[in-house]
Amino acid sequence: MSAEHGTPGRAALAAHAASLALVFAALFAWTWGKWPDPLVDFGRELYVPWRMLEGDVLFRDIAWFNGPLSPHFNACMFSVFGAGLATLVWVNAGLFAITLALLHSIVRHAASLGAATAACATVMALCGFGQLVGIGNYNFITPYSHEATHGVLLGLVALAAAQRWGGRRSIAWVLLSGCAVGSSFLTKPEMFVAALAGAGASLALLTWSARFDWRRTFVAFALGLLTPLLLAWVGQISTLGSDGAWRSTLGAWPELAGSEVAELAFYRKGLGLDAPGENLLAALAWGAGTLALFAPSWLLAAWGREGRRRIVAAAAATLLTAGVFALSRDALSWPHAARPWPFLMLALTLVCGAVALRHRGNARWPQAAGLAVFSLAMLLKMVLNARLIHYGFALALPAAATLVAALWCWIPRLAAPRLGDGLVVRAATATALTALCAIHLGVTARMHSHKRVELGSGRDAFLTDVRGQFVQQALDWLASYQSARTAPPTLAVFPEGVTINYLARLENPTPFVNFMPPEIVLFGEDEIRAAFEAHPPDLVLLTHKSTAEYGFPWFGRDYAQSLFQWLATHYHPVALFGDPPLGLSMPGEPPLQRAPVFGIRVFERNP
Repeated sequence: MSAEHGTPGRAALAAHAASLALVFAALFAWTWGKWPDPLVDFGRELYVPWRMLEGDVLFRDIAWFNGPLSPHFNACMFSVFGAGLATLVWVNAGLFAITLALLHSIVRHAASLGAATAACATVMALCGFGQLVGIGNYNFITPYSHEATHGVLLGLVALAAAQRWGGRRSIAWVLLSGCAVGSSFLTKPEMFVAALAGAGASLALLTWSARFDWRRTFVAFALGLLTPLLLAWVGQISTLGSDGAWRSTLGAWPELAGSEVAELAFYRKGLGLDAPGENLLAALAWGAGTLALFAPSWLLAAWGREGRRRIVAAAAATLLTAGVFALSRDALSWPHAARPWPFLMLALTLVCGAVALRHRGNARWPQAAGLAVFSLAMLLKMVLNARLIHYGFALALPAAATLVAALWCWIPRLAAPRLGDGLVVRAATATALTALCAIHLGVTARMHSHKRVELGSGRDAFLTDVRGQFVQQALDWLASYQSARTAPPTLAVFPEGVTINYLARLENPTPFVNFMPPEIVLFGEDEIRAAFEAHPPDLVLLTHKSTAEYGFPWFGRDYAQSLFQWLATHYHPVALFGDPPLGLSMPGEPPLQRAPVFGIRVFERNP
């Protein structure tokens, strides 16, 4: 039977799986060793599980702001395979492969085999391995936050389990769907909201479509959802006590409700609330552009529904679509092409839901509606500033796959009488996806071309940009300093750079690992300073790090002044690598005349 109109045969499924495996292997090899940033974000993802492996307890010895699932999982991986960047690289590659397999299954059953393969190939190129901004970490191999990638995976598990149940199989699949949603609660709030919305919508429509007892569905799902929360609480009582275990289980929810982090400029801009009118107009403009891109192919499809006209129309649609991308490649910022996706996902949710209600008994459309709802909910964190860059690598992934399913399958299927068998539409869609992926991979190639400095060694080695040479100089200095002492020194890096702690295997004696504006707001400057007064590190490193995106450009000048003053009082400079960080001139050196490229200054505690 045709893969586009029915259940694909094993040979077709194997061929598509093999092609995706080749794309995965090629992208993995092409980007090898260039995924993480030398200082930003990902160092925390290495340092925390390493410290947990050494006996530190999350939420007691390590200040944490997300759920407990990802750090404990990574610490378990370190325990089994050894602490090292290589461990997380291979584990995350395996998890991403599972994510793609689940996504392929969901889209295949909700749309078609061709749509599923096109969606997964697109996701790999746009979200999986690349780098679209100056900072690494926005990929599935070395993510800025494992809660993001683990949350995407758990949301897809919830959808796939609901899909497998379909209203007709064992109720255990509903229980599994609930367990996946409950597990996502232990990651990040936005991941839980999306998983709950997507799985809930899919299960509700499937229950109605199959005329299943909704009470049984609800009870099984609720039991599944609560199980991971209770297990997380019970599992942490011995180390954190009952109240501390609940605090850990709740993760970021208390801070989300009670802190001012969401009011920082960085998060308001991420949502698009910094300039809502302008962002809404930009979304509408990109939406109109998207419709204009595909409208000619739909008209050509209507003209060439049958006979030789199909081939002529498909060729014309391909050339026309390719020409549009060729002419606009340099004129448009294509990583922002996702601007209208929240509104497109809302439209697809309404259409798929209406079709599901109209065709009761057909499981395809409830599954499609669940995927569209999941995609829409994932985009809420950047609803007026949806993008593929930055957090979009995870948050926009389901929407990218859903959009491919709509263009490749749902639109041709719903408009079959007017658009023929969909050949023309699929030709234009394939051309547009190929061009979009090529543009994004070109950006990755330019970003990676600057990564020529090897940082770290052995299982922790990776390639990075010019900052890496100064980080390596600091690591060499730390190694020399340590060799002259009987015990390893303790170390803190301000405002960000816990990667250095991890690579040097030096502990920060306080629970805090980063000192950016969000952490200062979350944990409180007074509490952080008190921790340093109680357990002052032997060494402090100050890195050049602008935090202007949060509305506070420089650590010690625009925020955390009290903490910086304490450091300046109790520490003295002993080494400098690169330019003086923050433009801070010390006694005996000329004031900085230009913006620093990068620099690290080392301070030692006063006798």
